[in-house]
Amino acid sequence: MPIVEMMEAIDPEKTGRKESLPPLSLLLAHSMDREKVQEIKEQDEIPVIVVFPARGDEELLTLEREIQILQPLMGRIIDEIWIAFGGSEHDDIPLMAKKYNAQVFYAKWNGMNDARRGDSGKGLSMRGLLYHLCAERGLNNPRAIIEFIDADIREGYFNPRWVIDPVGAILWFEQIEVAKLVYHRPFGGRLNAFITPFISIFDHPVINPLKRLLYFLSGEIAGTLNFWLSVPFKQNFGIEMKILTSLALNKVNLLSNAQDLSHVIQVFMGEMDHKHSPLRSTGKVKGLDAMAKEIFQAFLEDLVEEGMVRLDRGLNYSDRLQISTVIPPSGGGEEMGTPSKLDLPSFEKTFFPLKHLPEIRAMCPWIR
Repeated sequence: MPIVEMMEAIDPEKTGRKESLPPLSLLLAHSMDREKVQEIKEQDEIPVIVVFPARGDEELLTLEREIQILQPLMGRIIDEIWIAFGGSEHDDIPLMAKKYNAQVFYAKWNGMNDARRGDSGKGLSMRGLLYHLCAERGLNNPRAIIEFIDADIREGYFNPRWVIDPVGAILWFEQIEVAKLVYHRPFGGRLNAFITPFISIFDHPVINPLKRLLYFLSGEIAGTLNFWLSVPFKQNFGIEMKILTSLALNKVNLLSNAQDLSHVIQVFMGEMDHKHSPLRSTGKVKGLDAMAKEIFQAFLEDLVEEGMVRLDRGLNYSDRLQISTVIPPSGGGEEMGTPSKLDLPSFEKTFFPLKHLPEIRAMCPWIR
């Protein structure tokens, strides 16, 4: 018989600030009092930075609307808004950013000695921005909060609570270092729907807590500087899964003698929708099939590294996506399409935690 068990949410009003929480405890949106969040932030002098990774001008309209929505929080809960931008200084997004005093970090100028100038990807942009904030801008408060938010959330879903509640959770609960936003996608979430049963295949005390997550692949996550400097990064699509497996396997080592996931809370935002990626890749555009390959591989790589899964007898990871597919007819109608073989590069570099770089350790002497 199927078992459906309701997940109980935490009430901050009934939970002490120093109290330890179960791994991946659930907090509902609108649970944090905005004035109290601002009061704690100012009293503890905690910087709060919001970052929007953006590929290019195709995200201009949604990104501008999200920045507009957050304007009432500027100078109160948010200190700075950054755009980790994969485009050019000649694009329109940098011009838009000036209107709202948002700052632009050009991902291609990441400045990290362990990344090549030609490398690109969402995860690398995030890591480059974090490096810039520390090495170039002098950010060194271990409790500083940096929240990443996807730049393509559709109209009607995004609101200031996407910052107030995750930031508030980290400020209020002194043991919490990470707040992962989760939601329900009534019109999408196709890849996430298959990641969940894939994880469910594995039965292990380290992996099982991840099954409490309501949404694995959400790109919205707030964390302390201590966390962001301690987590390894995948170059592109595998970044969210890399973060989760690193926490589950206690590779981040947030605090000694404690499970990493006990310092992570999930914040349920209700419904969300954003731009849908194509189901199938083409020679020009990567689809969900390519994303799935890189996400599954990111998960398995960590299990293999920990000795929980073995690759042998000639079995190795492929650095390409090789599948049979059908190219749809350009004119539509009743044509059959063209049976084809797709073969495209599908490989993501793994970058070690920033805290291992000498210049970051010099800037942040508290690093363990």
